This record gives sequence, structure tokens and C-alpha cells, in this order.
Amino acid sequence: MLAGLRGIDEDIWKASRVDGIPMWRTYLFIIIPMMRPVFVTTLVIIASGIVRVYDLVVAQTSGGPGIASEVPAKYVYDYMFQAQNLGQGFAASTMMLITVAIIVVPWAYLEFGGKKRG
Repeated sequence: MLAGLRGIDEDIWKASRVDGIPMWRTYLFIIIPMMRPVFVTTLVIIASGIVRVYDLVVAQTSGGPGIASEVPAKYVYDYMFQAQNLGQGFAASTMMLITVAIIVVPWAYLEFGGKKRG
């Protein structure tokens, strides 16, 4: 994030000050849209870390003590393959998929499909 902020040209900051734009509006309407690739990269890195946390939990504590270190991926795995409760495992994995779809589909529509080309 810091590298993204430092990558913004100093002339943009100066122009917004000369135009009398308040600092909060400069960030909201100029800086944040310019940092969109930085936000997407950060999101991808954090999402991959969340997926990999399953390995850490299983290797270190096997999900214990109790359900103290339960993560969604381990919950789905436990119910589908160890407890032989396929219905609950499928339901949990479907809810995880729907949650991701609720976030990704509107974003993809706005990013790629919502713009008119001309």
C-alpha cells in the first residue's frame, strides 16, 4: 500500500491543492481510484493466505483444542470426509461458494461488463 501511495505523481497532489479540493475528496475521488490495482493485488494475496491457513491449522493443532482454531475449509473437510455427513459438508461448501460469488460477480460486472464501449 505504501509503495502504491508513493507511486502517485506529486503533480496530482499539487494540482488538487491548487484547485482547492479538500484532502478527503482528493483521497476519495482521485487517490483511491488510482490505487485500484494495489487493492486488487492485496486482496489476492490475502485470499491466498486465507486458503493456505487450512494447512497450518491441521499441521499444528488438528483443529483443537475443541473448536478454537476452526476455519471454514477445515469445517467442510471434517464433515465431508471424517464425519461422513455429506449433506452438512455440501451445505457448508455451497455457502462458501455463494459468499465468494456474491462478492465476485457484481465486481466483475462493474469492472468488465458495466462500461459502454465506444
